[in-house]
Amino acid sequence: MHDPWGISGPAFAWLYGCLVVLPLSLAMAHELWLRRDTGARTVPGLYHLAALADGAERVTDTAVAGLLERHFLRPDSRGILHPVKPVPADPFQRAIVSLVHGHGTGLRELRSKMARHEAVRELRADLERRGLLVRENRRRWGWQYALAAYLALFALGIARLTNAVPLKRPVGALVILIIGVAGAIGLTVWRQWPDRSGRATAAGGLAFHYGQWDRALARTATGQVALHGLRAFPDQVVAVTLIKTGGTRGRLFAGTASTCGGGASYAVGSGGCGGGGSSCGSGGGGGCGG
Repeated sequence: MHDPWGISGPAFAWLYGCLVVLPLSLAMAHELWLRRDTGARTVPGLYHLAALADGAERVTDTAVAGLLERHFLRPDSRGILHPVKPVPADPFQRAIVSLVHGHGTGLRELRSKMARHEAVRELRADLERRGLLVRENRRRWGWQYALAAYLALFALGIARLTNAVPLKRPVGALVILIIGVAGAIGLTVWRQWPDRSGRATAAGGLAFHYGQWDRALARTATGQVALHGLRAFPDQVVAVTLIKTGGTRGRLFAGTASTCGGGASYAVGSGGCGGGGSSCGSGGGGGCGG
């Protein structure tokens, strides 16, 4: 009896299996290549640093910290932010104030809106041009090509299956491979989901940890937030309130943020609070008394 399409079932399954692995491997290799070390090391500004630390959310938090510090925004007991003063000159802070409604806006909503704001998009484009962030459109291209390949492979597998079943040929291995292709289609579709936070290149990661940026930033409230998030904001009552209402990622820090009372201040990098002679250990999740 002649084999379907002139190729035996085991030989087709072996060849088909190799083809199933290829698009995924190439797409992953392409993304890794995009994240290579481009040699860039300079982080030009505070918000660039915040974007490298944690994307658009950290940029939003940094701008909010600056506004709170200068009393352009006022948080209520629920963590809702209210405008107090006219629009500031800083473009990111100005964007925040423009998005805060008269009745107040929560941090989660601000983060979502800022991720799509022109100022953040321009910041991200600048980081991409500098080789510090992966170009999102190029990253998605690789997964789009992989998706097209998997759709073709799925059609090929179904065609072979419909040909082999009437001939009563073994199709168990082929069915498993077709299911694998369906899973790969789902994976490639998911990998094309737009990432508004961005993915740092190897150069971006090195620039953040060891590159050229103003180390004096760590001594300012906005610099602390840019580097470490809202949990490093000096006013821990405000910080914890905003963290709890800022969204999923922020809530992860809510249980570990230390609360300092009696005018204590948060020590960046130590995870502790100083004030009244008391302090907290670095990994502790409790609060510090004044």
